[in-house]
Amino acid sequence: MAPLERTGSSRSGVGAGSTTADIRRENLGRVLRTIHLDGPMSRATLTMKLGLARGTVGILVDTLTEAGYLQERAPEVAGRGRPSPVIDVVPQSAAVLATELAVDGVRLTVTGLGGRVVSRQEWGHEPGGVDAGVARLADELGAAGRRRKRAGARYEAVGVAVWGIVRSPDGHVNVAPSIGWHDVALGDRLREALGAGAARTRSVIQHVVVANDADLGAVAEYRRGAGRGSRRLLYLHSDVGVGAGLVWNGTLLSASGGYSGEVGHMVVAPDGIRCGCGAIGCWETEVDQRALLRAAGREPSSNTGLEDEISRVLEQAAVGDPAAYAAVEKVATALGTGLANLVQVLGPDRIVLGYYLSELHRVCPLPVRRALQQRGFSPEARDLPIVAAELGKDAPVLGATEIALEPLLADPLAYL
Repeated sequence: MAPLERTGSSRSGVGAGSTTADIRRENLGRVLRTIHLDGPMSRATLTMKLGLARGTVGILVDTLTEAGYLQERAPEVAGRGRPSPVIDVVPQSAAVLATELAVDGVRLTVTGLGGRVVSRQEWGHEPGGVDAGVARLADELGAAGRRRKRAGARYEAVGVAVWGIVRSPDGHVNVAPSIGWHDVALGDRLREALGAGAARTRSVIQHVVVANDADLGAVAEYRRGAGRGSRRLLYLHSDVGVGAGLVWNGTLLSASGGYSGEVGHMVVAPDGIRCGCGAIGCWETEVDQRALLRAAGREPSSNTGLEDEISRVLEQAAVGDPAAYAAVEKVATALGTGLANLVQVLGPDRIVLGYYLSELHRVCPLPVRRALQQRGFSPEARDLPIVAAELGKDAPVLGATEIALEPLLADPLAYL
């Protein structure tokens, strides 16, 4: 799969005027990216995928093996006859400290090449506010980075997924309402605290990226989950609020300044309730977890601790409880109405639902499909696949891993 880009990004590639060194650099990246995304494979399979000469692939593999990023080993499942060795990544050779600033706390997942999770840790939001929260995050990231360096990581990066509006070029958090952050230069503050981009004798962190959680979830599902094979993927997830990510032909779509995907603030109920953004009748007031609890007559007291209550409503609806099913049907209808609007505007070829939306759709799929059937202008729109996310709540951190690994995957030579 080709490198995933954002709209407005610029990426140099092999073209007219490229030198032999440029071509070698590009092909090393292609080899490492292919094994990273598609998993272990034989040299013959890799040669076929890349369309290069067998000898060229051998030299590239040997270079990355000597650098410590790839390894050759016996296949885990042997077939008939003499099994061919397979080329695989060395997961610990690269480490992404992938962090999610979620409603209920901070989750730090250390992930290696191949998307393999090495370790996890969690902590609650700091009571001292933004400065205390950023300081704690920088301390935890620095400590985790030093541990991975001692374990043999040659490349280390930080990827942060934020439940809020994030300016993608520099990771500036405009607002993260669920944790009370406003106008926080998170990307710049972490780069300064961690010394990212400084001489490697001073810092173990080479790269820091901060992005919206739903954008990162879309990247992960497109590359590793239920979106694989899609050309125009619409990814949505929800617990408190609704987020969306759009991947079109390998490009993560973003608007001017880096803000996009705030579909939760489409107005779908002009006579509805007031949203946290100040507007009336936003889509998220009709479809998120708080909306389901309100429909079930269980007004939520806060944004945290909702999962158990939501699970009870969905379980009761699944076994036929009339009141619970009526609540779920109401919210599923609102979900379908919003999706129909997005389908008409965006024309995706697949919709992936994450977090609680996937369970809502599983319990009550007909109202969602009915909205597409009623509003679709074409058979393709009416029959559009709607599938559950495969990566669950790991999607944002796995997406952060993919984006944070881009410098290495694009140019392994820079980190040999």
